[in-house]
Amino acid sequence: MPEANTPVLVAVLNNHADWQRIQHEHWYRVPLAHAPRRMAAGMLAWYQTKAFGDEGGQIRWYAPIEHVSQATRSQLIPEQPEHPRAHERYWRLEVGALQALPQPIMAQRFRRITFISTNWQQLIHAKQINDLWLGDSLLEQLSQQLISEGMNVVRRRLHDGNTPPQGTFVLIPLLNQIEVSIGEQRLRLDHDDLIWDFAGCLTNIRALQQRN
Repeated sequence: MPEANTPVLVAVLNNHADWQRIQHEHWYRVPLAHAPRRMAAGMLAWYQTKAFGDEGGQIRWYAPIEHVSQATRSQLIPEQPEHPRAHERYWRLEVGALQALPQPIMAQRFRRITFISTNWQQLIHAKQINDLWLGDSLLEQLSQQLISEGMNVVRRRLHDGNTPPQGTFVLIPLLNQIEVSIGEQRLRLDHDDLIWDFAGCLTNIRALQQRN
């Protein structure tokens, strides 16, 4: 069983040919031009589009990522050498055995999804797509970690003009980011960075404290 904070990448699956490759060849392709900034997930799950009929509009299947490499489309799918994107580069994600979630994660309506960065805990407990986003969860995780290191922390929903006690970190959630400030020093951390490189984000926060 993966650990609760194991990074999970949810990718879109919009055609049966790719689904056949996942099932029988155990790999999935992601064009570099549209890939997430980081490709360091431990698990891969798929949002199936309306192309899958009754199974569309949901996340049902996931698998562990076992190896990541790069190749051109023509190398991945040699039977289509004349394809317009034949020379474009892709991530090739080799995956282990497919597994079904205890309950599919449903979209309330068909929606356009490219990638969602989440973690195992959110994936296994989510009932609908919106449950996968990690804003409040990441804010809580970061806050508790800083407190455990002996730092003073306050959380605010917006800049309210009030001056916090000296030496206090202020955490403010933004769209897909968390702003961390202490004194005059400010740092904005992307959710993806907090998911894929939490330790690196902590290093940057400690450096922020030293500059204050």
